[in-house]
Amino acid sequence: MGTSIMAKFTTKYFKPELFDYKTHWAVGLEYPFRGSKGEHYTVEITKKGFTCNCTGMSFRGKCKHSESVAQRWVDVLSDDFEEKFLTTS
Repeated sequence: MGTSIMAKFTTKYFKPELFDYKTHWAVGLEYPFRGSKGEHYTVEITKKGFTCNCTGMSFRGKCKHSESVAQRWVDVLSDDFEEKFLTTS
């Protein structure tokens, strides 16, 4: 019984298929977030994937903070990034 309780609080990783986390230059980057009630959270890219110090991440293995950072990476890595984000209308 003690093992299942401890498992809830182990570090969990959100690992969308963006790049090789073990060798990518972005490993170690941290993204600060302010929660809706003023809490401070940090999403970090690690060799195992994205992690966040919020409770949502510790229970579900992903959270809105880690998903937000991952979406930013999806946008940057997309083939039409320049067209979508760097051109003016």
